[in-house]
Amino acid sequence: MKNRTVRLTTCINSYEAHILKGALQAEGISCALHNENMSNLYGGAVPAFDVDIFVFEDELERAREIMEAARNPEQTATEEQP
Repeated sequence: MKNRTVRLTTCINSYEAHILKGALQAEGISCALHNENMSNLYGGAVPAFDVDIFVFEDELERAREIMEAARNPEQTATEEQP
């Protein structure tokens, strides 16, 4: 059975997408960006060209956890303190 890719999230620009991609890859999650070139061309001015991040379906839940930690670092740091 093939492991298909699913959309994890949509970012408003390639900068945000690359931040999340780096966080995912640092944790061993493979991912792919879709519409990155169009987003760069229009600079986030056209919502139709937002950047999608795709991950393998069996890594989706872990990827969501990593994404939330990357988007809310203060909350994650607070939860980890005793």
